[in-house]
Amino acid sequence: MMQSKKEIRLGKQKLNYQKCLMEIIEYNDANDIIVEFQDKYKVRVHAAYREFKNGNIKNPYYPSVFGVGMLGVKYITKVNGENTKEYLIWRKILGRCYDEKTKGKRPTYQDVTCCNDWLLYENFYDWLHKQSNYDKWLNGERWAIDKDILVKGNQIYSPETCCLVPNNVNGLFIKQDRKRGTLPIGVIKKGSKFQVYCQNPFTNKKECLGTFDAPEEAFQAYKKHKEEIIKQVAQFEYAQGNITKECYEAMLKYEVEITD
Repeated sequence: MMQSKKEIRLGKQKLNYQKCLMEIIEYNDANDIIVEFQDKYKVRVHAAYREFKNGNIKNPYYPSVFGVGMLGVKYITKVNGENTKEYLIWRKILGRCYDEKTKGKRPTYQDVTCCNDWLLYENFYDWLHKQSNYDKWLNGERWAIDKDILVKGNQIYSPETCCLVPNNVNGLFIKQDRKRGTLPIGVIKKGSKFQVYCQNPFTNKKECLGTFDAPEEAFQAYKKHKEEIIKQVAQFEYAQGNITKECYEAMLKYEVEITD
């Protein structure tokens, strides 16, 4: 007895254009099949047999963003043709970690990486929406995901090391790309003396803290002032509901080091 097309095609396997193995697990007719990708995600896609035959079925869990990021199927990335804010910030993080062009422009990103969990957009999206100040971030224009406050010296974007903060908070901890030689942070040489400057986030102006005979003495003035500024900003932003309690407490304990 001759086999039907369904019997012949059901269970058939093929590599798609991304070199992902797919298998027909349901066959109703040539325009109505279900394909399952044979990886750990086992996502199922409705398609036509001709798409399967030509390998033109896309695997949502293929690392298509900078060669590492996977979109998945749980959440959309566009609304009315525009990328969502969640997707844009996720892509920006992956760019800092894995895009050589971005790393070339910003040397401070050279050693930065992303945890495996966040390589899947679905996981990052879930974390983002669970943050207590998510609505503030979503509706605000000048916000960032900071990786340096909760864990000092951190180089990994992850749920344990990141927090949502306004840009003025993020700016307190950004390391400058320009080289300052052997001088401590915040210190510049003026003739035979050393001056200290620190940005005031409340006025957005750079303030001179004084002139000193030695760089170490100048740094101590900078350290004291910068740590006080960080505490003031923490208290103000926490009272506004703009930062989480965890972030607030980390800022209160933050210590400026000479090599920052």
